[in-house]
This record gives sequence, C-alpha cells and structure tokens, in this order.
Amino acid sequence: MNTYLGLKVLRLPILALLAIFSTWFLSESAKPTSCTIFTASQGETVLFGNNEDWHNPNPMIGFFPPSSAGFGSIHFGHRDSNGQVNFEGAVNDQGLAWDVNSTPRFKLNPHPEKPYYLGAQNYLTTITKEAASIEEAILIARKFSFGDSFSGQIHIVDASGDAVVISAGSDGEMAFTRKEAGDGYLVSTNFNLAIPERGPVDFRFDTANSMLEKTSASQALTPKFAGEILEAVHLKTLTTHTLYSNVVDLKNGNIYLYYMSQYDEVAKLNMAEELSKGQRIVEMRDLFTPGIAENGDASYRRFEIRFKAAQVTVIAAILAMIAGAVVVVVKKFKRRQQAEGAGDEDNIRS
Repeated sequence: MNTYLGLKVLRLPILALLAIFSTWFLSESAKPTSCTIFTASQGETVLFGNNEDWHNPNPMIGFFPPSSAGFGSIHFGHRDSNGQVNFEGAVNDQGLAWDVNSTPRFKLNPHPEKPYYLGAQNYLTTITKEAASIEEAILIARKFSFGDSFSGQIHIVDASGDAVVISAGSDGEMAFTRKEAGDGYLVSTNFNLAIPERGPVDFRFDTANSMLEKTSASQALTPKFAGEILEAVHLKTLTTHTLYSNVVDLKNGNIYLYYMSQYDEVAKLNMAEELSKGQRIVEMRDLFTPGIAENGDASYRRFEIRFKAAQVTVIAAILAMIAGAVVVVVKKFKRRQQAEGAGDEDNIRS
C-alpha cells in the first residue's frame, strides 16, 4: 500500500520531467540543422541562397576541379572535432547546386532493391559529378533508396532557374516539389514542402517569401539583395547560430560568402578561377579580413557559452525537480508510517 501511494505521488512529476527532457532533447537536436534555402530567378539572373545553421566553430570550403570522375565543384561544410570535413552543400561547374534542410521524420516505403542514397554510391556525390539539370537530378534520385524514413529535404537548382525540393511524400514515396517555370522563387526551411500541413511554417519561411515576392514587382534580383534576405533570416539565438551564408550566381559562376553571421563583409569567389588553382580544402575564415574573422569567431564562442549554460541550467532544473519529488514522497511516506503506527497503538490499548 505504501509503495503504491509513493509511486502514485511520484508518477506525475516523473511524467512531467520526461516531457520536459524529451522536448528539450528533440528541439536542440533539430535546431542546429535548421537551414534556410532559396532559389530565385529573374530574367537572366538565377541565384541560390543558403544559411547554414549548425553547432560547429570550423566552417570549411572545398575546391575540386573537373576530372575523369566528373564535373568540377565547390563544396561548403565544416570540420568536426576529430578532423573530418563534412560537406553540407555544393555547386558544380555546370551550375547545379544543392543544400539540405532538416525536417521532422517521415516514414518511407523501403526499396532494398536500390542502392542507399548515403551509401558507397552516394546520391549527392553522384548529382554533383554527373548532373547538369534538374531533370537529370530527378532521374538519378529515382534510382536510389532513401531508406524506411527520411528527416530532411534536398533543395536543388540548375543554371536555367529550374529547381526542386526532394522530400518524403504522404504516400511513403519520395516527392518532388518543383519551382514554377520562368521567373519566380522556391523557399525551403524546416517543414516538409510536400506535406505543408505538418508544418509549422516559421518566420524565416515567411520573411524570405515576403522579400522575394518584391522581385515580381520593382525589386531587382541581385546578389546583394539575396544577401539581405539571408541576413534577415539568419539565426543568432540561444540555441543556434548561422555559421555561414552563401549566394551562388549560377549563370556567372560567382559565389558570395558571409562568415559567422557577419554581414558587413562579403567574400566573392569565381568558380572557374578557384577551380583552376587545384584541389584543396581551406578554412572559410581565411577568405575574410582578420577583423571579420575574429568578430565572427568571437560571436560563435559567445553563442557556444550561452548554449552550454542553457544545457547545464536545464539539467540542473531537472535534477532539482527529481530531488524535490523524492523529498515529497519520502515525507509523505514517513507521515503515513507515523499515522499507521499511532493507529496500531490505539488498537493495542483498546
């Protein structure tokens, strides 16, 4: 009886703590990968913009000239603490670019008869080396298995202004959300464009769309304006930080980079010139003046301190709540024991 009462008293605090911890864990696991990506075309201008929101202090850029393996390409990513460089986006010398958003996880119908898209025959590597158009990228995608679930979407654009977002569909198959032909734009953030009702739509999606809508009227689509969009939707909060922003001019082969949420300076690269220098991987900070690089690194360090402090605070709060719940249970248990003991003495006396 006493054990039952103790468990009953403890049940609700435990459930509440589990809910708090689960919400925090899922939220913080998702936010570092919450990128904003857009494609926009206006006349002869085609731009691809991306904010890379992540928890990593070492943004990197890789240059891979054309070879017998396929097209040349420039890749954007970061270096892990173990020294490994992971690329999160790329553009090839044919003007095909891609990057990836995170989304909630959606179930897929498995296709074990096809190669896994992140296996030895990697889908993203394949389209970077072999695809020059969206039609080719989609054709290649249909040859891959994306597993039994998918928690992201791949935003791809080509130099013609055609674009697609590949994500899990409501039927369990991969869906292809296309940009309308001609002038226009396509924006993706962290809800599945193929199942928008599963949102939520966030301020970054609304802001980017609102700003890009101006290009259908009097606003010229320029790399500078694209940079302003990325600045408007960058994240520099308690829980995440925009490591870099990149705008790719797909017609002219130019890349515009911003470092660690610093939008006072842009580094401009020309793909043909950079690829002619040979294969290499460099730290992104080296492309900027020392002041911008130092300010950006300091900004990230402040973010990291805030984030770790928040984690410690949440863990301490959870431990305090558990301790408090235990104290309540122990007190209730002792009081009941005392009451039962007093009742037993009365029965003996009578």
